[in-house]
Amino acid sequence: MDKRSFLLKYVAIIYRESQGYIDEALKKYNLSFGTYPFLLALYNNEGISQNILSEYVKVDKSFSARAIKKLIEIGYVEKIVNNEDSRAYKLYLTENAKDIVPGVLNELDGWLNMITDGLEETEKKNAESLLENMYKNVEQFNTKD
Repeated sequence: MDKRSFLLKYVAIIYRESQGYIDEALKKYNLSFGTYPFLLALYNNEGISQNILSEYVKVDKSFSARAIKKLIEIGYVEKIVNNEDSRAYKLYLTENAKDIVPGVLNELDGWLNMITDGLEETEKKNAESLLENMYKNVEQFNTKD
């Protein structure tokens, strides 16, 4: 297997394992790998629209709509009509959602600690930097349309 294949293989494995771990760890909050990013994005950006939230989380609008619907159903998000545009809504976290954010962050930190176990701080920073550069390449490629 050449280097290209190993990189793709490891990225895919880490993604799948992350998804499984996070799904299991966040089950107690009724969250999943697909919904927790919306909760955290709103925690830092309350009052944004669903369209802006979709762009922030980097998913399409239909995926975002399903995730937001689920978060509303479980009592973590509420939609408030935008006074400036009655067709649009602003999204806010409920107090219940705000209360669980520290626990969610703790679970995510646990996973990060697990997958970076044995790495020096410089290695962690290098890994983050390399992944960020790869992400920027993906973003640049996606905007060439």
